[in-house]
Amino acid sequence: MTDLTLPRGATQVGLAVDVAAFAMHAAELHVLLVQRGELPHARDWALPGGFVHPGEELHEAALRELRTETSVELEPRHLEQFFTFGEINRDPRGRIVSVAHLAVLPHGTVSVSGGGHTLGAEWMPAHRTPKLAFDHQAILDRALGRLQLRLEYANLALEFLPDTFTLPELQGVYEAILNRKLDKRNFRKRLLAQGSLTPSGERRSGVGRPAQLYRRAKGTRTPAL
Repeated sequence: MTDLTLPRGATQVGLAVDVAAFAMHAAELHVLLVQRGELPHARDWALPGGFVHPGEELHEAALRELRTETSVELEPRHLEQFFTFGEINRDPRGRIVSVAHLAVLPHGTVSVSGGGHTLGAEWMPAHRTPKLAFDHQAILDRALGRLQLRLEYANLALEFLPDTFTLPELQGVYEAILNRKLDKRNFRKRLLAQGSLTPSGERRSGVGRPAQLYRRAKGTRTPAL
């Protein structure tokens, strides 16, 4: 039987999760932040997160912290681990390794409020956040990079939209994540050539000509990594 006793002088390491949860609000990418109520970094803004309980799976810990600290009861449309942060001095309480998760919450306004040890929770523009506690800016930056990468080889942008949507709405998601404008004609040509969309047969009335509604093509899903 393998001896699992820590050797003399071995470092005790704490295991935590942090969650970068995103949603689209008013055509802008937002991230969910909490205001810490305890030291260290009391009253600073941070990503939801905390320590993993014994016997708890990492994704379960991520969902629990999201629910406890922000009062979000909705199941994310997408949840994945995307990086492990383990720099020696990332937390003044000791050596703590955090497994960062990326979450996409349903389209539209998701009400949030502080819970647990937090003073509050708010949606904030993902590209214009206040100073964040610990190394959470580095976590957020890597999460944004992950989102941008997933646009290139997966259908993750569709998770930000309702079941049916217009092409301008989809382009808006791409532009919000990439934080830059895209050429309308080239975007539509490239996207429709991928075969991931299909016309829904419906149109949305508005100013001018009713807009064609699309939905995800049958059999195409965002790969789980």
